[in-house]
Amino acid sequence: MRVDQLAAMRLYVRIVETGSFGKAARALGMSASNATERIARLEATLGVRLLARTTRALAPTEAGARYFEVCRRVIDELDEVEASLSGSRDALAGRVRVDANVSIARAILVPRLPPWFEQYPGIRLELRMSDQRGDFVRDGIDFAIRIGGLEDQDLVHRPLGRPRRVTVASPAYLARMGRPATPDDLAKHRLIDFLLPRPGESLEWEFDADGQPAEHALPSVAGVADADARLQLAVAGAGIVQSLDFIAAPELRAGRLERLLTRWETPAPEIAILYPRDRHMPARTLATMDAFAAWIRASLEESER
Repeated sequence: MRVDQLAAMRLYVRIVETGSFGKAARALGMSASNATERIARLEATLGVRLLARTTRALAPTEAGARYFEVCRRVIDELDEVEASLSGSRDALAGRVRVDANVSIARAILVPRLPPWFEQYPGIRLELRMSDQRGDFVRDGIDFAIRIGGLEDQDLVHRPLGRPRRVTVASPAYLARMGRPATPDDLAKHRLIDFLLPRPGESLEWEFDADGQPAEHALPSVAGVADADARLQLAVAGAGIVQSLDFIAAPELRAGRLERLLTRWETPAPEIAILYPRDRHMPARTLATMDAFAAWIRASLEESER
C-alpha cells in the first residue's frame, strides 16, 4: 500500500467521523481545499462516489460506508502493529468512542472511570451519553451500550443482563400519603411518569400479572424525561416513580427511598453491547468493552441483593 493512499484513507476516516472537511483538515494539519482535492483523487482512483455532499450535511454513500469500515480496519491493524513493535507501554492507545444510555453511563460507567484512566493512559475515551441511538458510521461509534431495542440483525449483540423495574418512594412521602398495597392502589397516589420522545406520551407502568408483565395506564401528576431527575423528585417526597434497580440502588441503600410492591416487580429489557458485524475491533476497543461489560454485570448483581 502506498503511503499517499494510506494518508488518504486516514483523511477519509476523519472526515466521516467529524462530518466536515474543515474539521478533518485542521486535525491533520492541512487546508480544507487540500483535503477536498485528496478525496476527489481518491474517489477517482476507486471509481465510486464516497461522500454525499449537501449544503447542510456530509455523509458517506452506501459504497462510502463500506469503504469507511475497510479503512478503519486497515488503520487500526497498522496502528496496533506499530505500537507492538515499538514496545510502548501505551500499546493500547488511540480513541474509543462509546454510545451509551444516559442512565447506564451516569450510574455505572462514570463513577468507575477514574482508575480506568490510570490503567489505560493511552486510550482517549469519548463517551456519548444519549437515550437516542447514534449511527455507527456517521457518529464514529465503536460500540454502543443499550437497554432494549436490540433486534437489529446487522449488529452483534453481547448480552449483559436484565435489570428489574422497581417502584419507589421516600419515607416522608409514605408517612404522609400511605403505602400502596397493590398496583391498583397507585391510582390514589401522586405518580411521576417517564416521558417518551414523542410529544404527550409516557412510558406505562408495568407490573406482574400471574407471571406475565402487564402495562398499567395510571394518572400522574407530572412527566419527566430524565430518569435521574425523576428519582430525585421521589427522594424529595414529590411522589412515586418506577425506575430500574441499578439506578435506584444508591438511594435505596442509603434509606432515602423505599421499595414498594416487590411482589409485582417485572424484569426490564436486556442491557447489551452492540457493534456492527463486520467491524474490526482493535485491542483498545476490546479492552474498553470488556471493562464496561464487567462493570455493568457487577452493578446488576449488586442491585439484586
